[in-house]
Amino acid sequence: MAGRSEIATRLRGMPPKRRAMIALARVREAGIEPERILAIALGTAALIEEDPGSHRSREFRIVQTAKAVHRLASGYHRTWDFPLRDGTTAPYTIHAYPRSTGRVLRHIGEAIEKDSAAVIDAHLPAIVALKVETHGRIMPHM
Repeated sequence: MAGRSEIATRLRGMPPKRRAMIALARVREAGIEPERILAIALGTAALIEEDPGSHRSREFRIVQTAKAVHRLASGYHRTWDFPLRDGTTAPYTIHAYPRSTGRVLRHIGEAIEKDSAAVIDAHLPAIVALKVETHGRIMPHM
């Protein structure tokens, strides 16, 4: 589903759906286990469900999930030895991060939610109940 990965410096000008699939490919290539992505989706849904001051919209939930997953494997990092005049070398490093725009995050979140919706629906009440039992309720926002 995720397709082929591209480095962050080559994403400019691509449509959001393609950028989202490339981001998911980077997550796959980074060796991130599907269970971790599912845990992020469950945790995000549980936090939003329990927090009385949180936005309850589906869009908010999928974007928050996508932000967390996108951070797992974003960026292009390379280091080269740059020759100096005295014959030695100095490291030259580039760090480029893809911008996590709203439409890209929505596509990432929708893909994750599509694959995790059944698990979230089945287990969310138990997760929230266990969290409240163990740590108490979230304090209301002031």
